Amino acid sequence: MYDVRWHATDTGARRALELHAAAHLRAAAGLVTSGRLCPRCGSSRHGRPWLRVGGTRHHVSLSRSGPHLLTAIADRPVGVDVESVAAVASRWDPGLVLAGGEVATDDVARARAWARKEAVLKARGTGLATPMGAVLLAEERWADLDAPEGYVAAVSWGGRGAGAP
Repeated sequence: MYDVRWHATDTGARRALELHAAAHLRAAAGLVTSGRLCPRCGSSRHGRPWLRVGGTRHHVSLSRSGPHLLTAIADRPVGVDVESVAAVASRWDPGLVLAGGEVATDDVARARAWARKEAVLKARGTGLATPMGAVLLAEERWADLDAPEGYVAAVSWGGRGAGAP
C-alpha cells in the first residue's frame, strides 16, 4: 500500500526520497534517481516529486513544514502533508478549505482538514491547482499520521474511497 518516513531536519528532499527508497525498496544508492517536475511549465526546480529505482517508476510524495520532512512511497498514487497547527490557525479561511457540510471547530481540526485535503490533492496529482473546498473528505481515502507536537500529518492513496479507514 504505502510507506511513510519522517526525516532528520537537515535532510534535503531529494536525499530523503533516496534514503527512503534505499530502506523501503532495498535499493542500492546508485540505482535510485529522483527529482521534481512541474506538470504546467516543465521545470525541474519545483513541482511533483518523482522517483525511479533501476528505471522503474515509483509513486512518491513529500511534505515539509517548519523543521519536519515527511516522505511516502507507494504502489499507487500517494500524497502526504504535514502542517503546523499554529500556521494553519493564523491563516484559516473556512471558505478556502471546507466543502459543503464539513465542519472544523478548533485549531487542530482545522489543521487536520487542511493536511488531509492537501494530501488528497497531491495523490490526485493536481496539488493546489484544485481548490481544497472542492474536496469532500468523506469521499476520499486518507489517514491521519502520528506527527510531532504542534503538527498534524495525513496520507492519501489510490484515488477516491469512502473516507478514513
